[in-house]
Amino acid sequence: MVSGFENTDGPMDLNALREFCAVVSEGSFVAAARKLDTPKSTVSKRVQDLETALGVQLIERTTRRLSLTAEGALVLSKAERILSDADELRLSLKEPDERVNGHLRVAAPSLFGQCYLGRIAARSRQSYPDLTLEFVLTDSQPDLVEEGFDAAIRASTPFDSPLVSKPFAISRRIAVAAPTLMNEPLHHPQDLTDYPALLDGVGLIQTWYFTDGEQETSARVAGGLAVTSLPVLRDAARDGCGVALLPESMVQDDLTCGRLIDAVPGWTSLPTVFSLIYPSPQALTSRLRAFLDLLSSEFLEREPG
Repeated sequence: MVSGFENTDGPMDLNALREFCAVVSEGSFVAAARKLDTPKSTVSKRVQDLETALGVQLIERTTRRLSLTAEGALVLSKAERILSDADELRLSLKEPDERVNGHLRVAAPSLFGQCYLGRIAARSRQSYPDLTLEFVLTDSQPDLVEEGFDAAIRASTPFDSPLVSKPFAISRRIAVAAPTLMNEPLHHPQDLTDYPALLDGVGLIQTWYFTDGEQETSARVAGGLAVTSLPVLRDAARDGCGVALLPESMVQDDLTCGRLIDAVPGWTSLPTVFSLIYPSPQALTSRLRAFLDLLSSEFLEREPG
């Protein structure tokens, strides 16, 4: 048995890393060899060579099962990142005129889909006419492989998730109102309690949380409209029905032309990170890479807070 990091100066074999990850994910050398279409003896030898090169034992082997050592768990987490970066590099070096085509099936939260996916689909059609998109709006977290999704958009990722997560936007919400409702901006979020609130979700009383970058505060707000549709809330705010807490990127045009005002300048909601989730580094196809680029450019151009 080898132990401790002793012989780590040799070159790293990406194929060995990939086969090690496959053994862990598939649960056996036989299953990994089948998935990789590689002889079992080759997979076994490469993993052994990787252990020798690193000077550690990565996998405990018994007649009944395989289990990761502590060093193996550390190498696994690093290897997945290395392989993901290598796959992205390979894709980026492909011929620039290679056509992005095929079909993508993507799950997304309902509100995100209502606000952004129509515009993203239009940009995709313009940039990649041979790429077809299928969006499934759901507020659950589907099993990507079992349910046939190429990827999913999520506002958060479980800490221990085995999925690959690529952040593409940080979104903040701001409180907005029509000039007919509010003559001038407020000084503090707690002043919002004096105005009717337009509420996202269920319930006519909610707590909104804010930060100015240095401190955090909250406001307990109440109103006569609660709905699970951000576009409906935006329309109601435009009509002067109340104050709505909406994504800054969604109301940017309204703020510019004066249809809405920032009700509490300098204060935003706590940030939400949006990520594209997919099953493994190998799942990052050229069409999925193109879709991720579309997402990133859409939010970069609109400069969400």
